[in-house]
This record gives sequence, C-alpha cells and structure tokens, in this order.
Amino acid sequence: MPSVDFIPLAESHRDMLLRWLSTPHAQQWWGEPHVELRLSYAVEDGEHEPYIAHINGEPIAYIQAWWPTKHPDYPWQHGMTPTTRGIDITIGDESNLNRGYGSLIVKHFAAKLFAEGATRLIIDPDKTNTRAVNAYMKAGFTPYDDYEGDLLMELLPEDFVWLGDV
Repeated sequence: MPSVDFIPLAESHRDMLLRWLSTPHAQQWWGEPHVELRLSYAVEDGEHEPYIAHINGEPIAYIQAWWPTKHPDYPWQHGMTPTTRGIDITIGDESNLNRGYGSLIVKHFAAKLFAEGATRLIIDPDKTNTRAVNAYMKAGFTPYDDYEGDLLMELLPEDFVWLGDV
C-alpha cells in the first residue's frame, strides 16, 4: 500500500500551491487562485487546518479539514455538532488526475480525522464534478442531500472501512 502523509501547510509550499490552484482542473471548481491561496494560509481564524498530502514522499494534493459550526452563513451546516468536520481537496498537478489518488488521500485523511475524534465527515462537491463525486464515493462517502448545486455527502465512523494504519 502506498505511504500517505499529511504535512501542515508551510510558507515553503506557497509557490507550489499557487501553481496548483492556477491549473485548469482546479480553476473549474475553486475560486481565484490568489484569493484561495490567502484563505489557505489564514489559519489564525481557526476555521480550517490545511495540509499538503504526499504519496510515497511526493506532494500530490492540497487538503484541508474545516469546522462547519464555524460557518454560520451556510444554512445546510446548521445543527451540525462541533465534532463534525468538513473536507476540501484538490489534486495538484494534472498528471496526477485519474490515478486513484483522490480517494486514497481522502480515505487516509478520514482515518486521521476519526482518530482525532471526528464523529462525522462531510464534503460538498459540485454535483457536476463527477471525478470528485466518484472519488468520494470510492472513499466511503454517501450522498445525503443537495444544496444550490452541491451534492452533500457524509462519512460516519460506523460506515468507514479502514484496512491500514494512519
């Protein structure tokens, strides 16, 4: 099984992350690269934890965990518990698309978040982002609702199948 590691986002990742956020496949689903970059590094707000996901030592993706309870502007997040965590991810270089890395990284990240005490994981891809939806379903997420074009998906600890160590 490939080795998957999560390295906290550091200043040394800035140029690489900007390059990743500027790719056509990221631009299709994420916002303006410089704005997204600034938000990724704004950890002092306590709303998210950003990481660079590595597979076998190679940086592959940007991934972050966030707290839905800290985003009151989104009605679909109302009533979620403080132990619910959200996930956002984008694969970096286009050469790493369609290789199964998204589901592999998300599955390892889910194991990490459950080990840290999360009781529910959510993810909200655009309904038309079939690559992401398929990767999340392969990682164990199931749809539970939709909201303004997003497919709301969840993964609960009792539904999580883990075959390795975090």
